[in-house]
Amino acid sequence: MGLVIRHGTAKSVCALLWNRKTDKFTLGQWMRGRIDTESCDLSANGDHFLYTAAKYALFRPSKYVEVGQSVAWTAVSRSPYLKAVAYYPQRRAGGWFLSQHEYCVPGGNSDPDDRESPEVRRVVADLPVPSLYGARLLRGGWVMEDLRAQFARRIDYIKQAGAGWELRHSRQKSYRLSQGQIEADTSGWEWADIDGERLVWATNGCLWAGHMRGDGIHRIKLLHDFNGMSFERLAAPYEGGRPVTQEPVTKPTLTTATSPPIWKRPHAPLRRKPNRTKIRPDAETND
Repeated sequence: MGLVIRHGTAKSVCALLWNRKTDKFTLGQWMRGRIDTESCDLSANGDHFLYTAAKYALFRPSKYVEVGQSVAWTAVSRSPYLKAVAYYPQRRAGGWFLSQHEYCVPGGNSDPDDRESPEVRRVVADLPVPSLYGARLLRGGWVMEDLRAQFARRIDYIKQAGAGWELRHSRQKSYRLSQGQIEADTSGWEWADIDGERLVWATNGCLWAGHMRGDGIHRIKLLHDFNGMSFERLAAPYEGGRPVTQEPVTKPTLTTATSPPIWKRPHAPLRRKPNRTKIRPDAETND
């Protein structure tokens, strides 16, 4: 399964569930605001979506923001819906899943309006390296190439696309598809990845798929056109989170395990050998 984030007009956004086996798309829910796609994450089983969103408070001030300023928050929802089962109004740096049901939202402060749910659990963990976005790419099979020695702050991520073609991604250069000195036209690509044996990419509000051959992309297919979508008020089929009643669990820092020297390893208690030099007297018997 995959999740498509579609930013529409009038500063709205929606999420759609993408069945990558059948290429069927199911609309989840719309929301007024914008989702930061680089700091969001999907759980391993695709059941929950963690995201940071923001919107402008044009007419209704709150205790978090004045009129005319933007307000941001982090939430966990059941994909493909956006209604929060966990909600953090003072945490605005995204987060990531450590397992199917454990997640971390770094930074910010606790707030009386925080909400959580027993279906997922918040934990405290060290920030992933090199970043939230980079760690998500590495987990998805991309290979990191650190170019910061030649170019300031540049890190490229690479995937083999098939037939000798290489898909390269960086924040500075977006997406490049090349075979040696030959480069395909990727201008306007907003997102791209390798899905099994096919290349998938998004451009101009449409999602496409194709297969690489020696001379370029073949069997190009339009998977879905999202341009005709508009905001709808859709309710999520579940209740929101509950007030927080306990602190999150702190996960231990992962380190490389090494065996201690043999003289430092614990030993079982020594057993004393029986003293066989002593002869036990015969037991007395009653006549």
